[in-house]
Amino acid sequence: MKLDNRTKAEVIWVIAVVAILSWAAVSNATYLQTHSENIANPVGPDPQGVIINVTGYQWAWAFQYPNGTISTDKLVLTNGTTYTLIVSSKDVIHDLYIPEFGVNIYAVYGHTNQITFKPTKAGIYLFECVEYCGEFHYEMRGTVVVT
Repeated sequence: MKLDNRTKAEVIWVIAVVAILSWAAVSNATYLQTHSENIANPVGPDPQGVIINVTGYQWAWAFQYPNGTISTDKLVLTNGTTYTLIVSSKDVIHDLYIPEFGVNIYAVYGHTNQITFKPTKAGIYLFECVEYCGEFHYEMRGTVVVT
């Protein structure tokens, strides 16, 4: 059976796509196995450090500190202290991203996730929602102040 040029091109494209998808699957599985500490987890029985409850809602972030104080779009932390963020949503799916601390955690309605981290450098940093959540998604940003 002789293949024409069109059929050959289709076969090459199918093989290329399967190869790329296979490589991506193996790479992701390997990363997940070796970097589980960087992945947000459902709330467990033993959060570490200072616990801050975080609620995402259209179109802001609310941070509730252990003393009951609530701030909107501003997270205040102390350098060298361990924090656990307990994250949820009031409405749709959001994704809190603080790149300087390796924090990338989903806020999901009816579900809580947690992530633990320790800031190691004082300064003012930016955070944002990186999951499209509606018309004013671009407004879901704020600052992290580390003293």
